[in-house]
Amino acid sequence: MTQNADFSAKRLMPGYAKIIMLLQSMVILFFSFWVLQEYTYNFYFQAYVNDMVQTNGSLIAILVFVSSLGLALGLFKVLKSTHHQIGALVNQPRSPTIGPVASTSSAKQATDLHPMVAALKAEMAHQGTIEPIPQIEIKDTPPPPRFQAQPETQQVKTQVGTPSTVITGTMPVLKRVTPDQAQGQNSQR
Repeated sequence: MTQNADFSAKRLMPGYAKIIMLLQSMVILFFSFWVLQEYTYNFYFQAYVNDMVQTNGSLIAILVFVSSLGLALGLFKVLKSTHHQIGALVNQPRSPTIGPVASTSSAKQATDLHPMVAALKAEMAHQGTIEPIPQIEIKDTPPPPRFQAQPETQQVKTQVGTPSTVITGTMPVLKRVTPDQAQGQNSQR
């Protein structure tokens, strides 16, 4: 069995299959969300589910345990068969190696390589024939001088008065009160 057949048979999946799996996952998530919302807001559905779990709880627990055990054993079997396949590949006798890739580029190679490996080998073989990139001269220019603007002197205006806190809704808001307003509020009290 060649590497090309190995990769094309096991690793690639058609695009429509990926789209179908994505759509199925979205439908499953939608229905799961729907059932969760129904359980949360429907009293009768809550009663039904709770009653079903109470009466069939032991049966549900046994089914979950048996299915988990079956899944674990199946995965262990797949892992063991994969180890056997890897061991068989490692113990195979090696074929003699070929000379440099540049000398075999016109002739057909004895080993069938994956297309990506063949492209990388060809690129590496041709790197010696490619002209090096010319050096780029970078000229340092001094940065333009910075001018500092003189701050203008402005008069600072301050208001005399004590601020008071006014609560509107849930956020306290700071409100300025002038002395005239404060005296008016005190006289009203």
